[in-house]
Amino acid sequence: MPRRFNQTNDSLLKQQPNPASQAGVLADLYWYVQIIEAGGFSAAAEQTGVGKSSLSRRVAHLERQLKVQLLNRSARLCAMTTVGEQVYRHALDVISSLELAMRAAQESTDTPSGLLKLAVPSAMASWMLATMADFQKLHPRVQFALTLEDGQIDLATQRLDLALTLDAVPEMSSTIVARPLAELEMVIVGTPAVLARLGHPKTLNGIPDGALLTTGTPARPDPWKLVKGDIIISHPALIVDSIQTLLSAARAGLGLACIARHTCSADLAAKELLPSCQNEVLRAAKLYAITPPHKGITSTARYLIDHIKASFSTALPDGVTVI
Repeated sequence: MPRRFNQTNDSLLKQQPNPASQAGVLADLYWYVQIIEAGGFSAAAEQTGVGKSSLSRRVAHLERQLKVQLLNRSARLCAMTTVGEQVYRHALDVISSLELAMRAAQESTDTPSGLLKLAVPSAMASWMLATMADFQKLHPRVQFALTLEDGQIDLATQRLDLALTLDAVPEMSSTIVARPLAELEMVIVGTPAVLARLGHPKTLNGIPDGALLTTGTPARPDPWKLVKGDIIISHPALIVDSIQTLLSAARAGLGLACIARHTCSADLAAKELLPSCQNEVLRAAKLYAITPPHKGITSTARYLIDHIKASFSTALPDGVTVI
C-alpha cells in the first residue's frame, strides 16, 4: 500500500499488521469518505443504500484500527476531529489512486465503460440528458453521475471527469484543459404583461434594476454582458442561483431576464415570453468542455466530447452555433 500519510500519521500505518488488515482499513476509509461527503450517517445511508448502523460500525472499526477518534458524535452533530480531517484528506488521495487504477484497467479495452462523473449548466440539462441517452445506446457499459452546476467548477474538488460550463475559463492552466464547443445566442425576454408595463423598451436605457432578473449572489449579482460593456445590476428584482430558475422567474412575470435563446425558444414560439430591448447587442455565451490535463482525462470522457460535437452537427439547438 503506497505511503499516503505525512510523518505525523506514519504511526497509523505501522499499526496495520498485515495486508489483509490494510485492505479492511481501505474499505473502511472508503465508507468514511462517503459519510463525510454526504454530511452524516443518515444522508450517507440514504445515498448509498447501506444501513446507518452498518456505516457506524465501519467508522468504529476504523477508529479501533487506527487507534484515534475520527468523529465527534452527539444527538445532533457529527463533526470530524482534527485527526479525522487529516485522515479524510489522505483518504481522498488513496481513493483517487484506486479509481485511476480501475480506470486504467477499463481503458485497456479501448471501449467506453464505467462511471463518468460530469457537470453541466442547468440551461443545458434537457439537451445533455438526451445526448447522454444517445451515447449510452452506443456504449451501454457507461454509467453517468450528473450534477447541475451554474457557478465556478473545480474538477479536482468535485471529483469530476468532465464539465460543461458557460463561465469564463483560464486561457492557460496546468490543472484543466478547456475546449470551446459552441456559442449560445443571448436574448432579453419578459412576459407580455411585463413588456407592456415597461412600455415595450427597445434599449435598457431608463429601465430600473428593480425590473431586471439575474443570477449570482446578493453580494455579487452577475452583470448582463453586452458588446458595448457589462451592465452592472446593483438591486435586481430577483437573484437566483441557476439559469433554469431564472427562466422560471421570467415566466412568472417577475421581470426581464437575459438568457440563452435555446432555453426559452418554446416560450418565444408560444408568445408566452417576448423579446425585449432588441436594439441592445448581447455578447454570446461560450460553451466549454473542461477536463483534467491530457494525462488525466479518461478515454470515455474523450468519446463523450466527440459525441457531443457530432450531435451538434445533426441536431443543433436553436440559437447555438458550433465553434
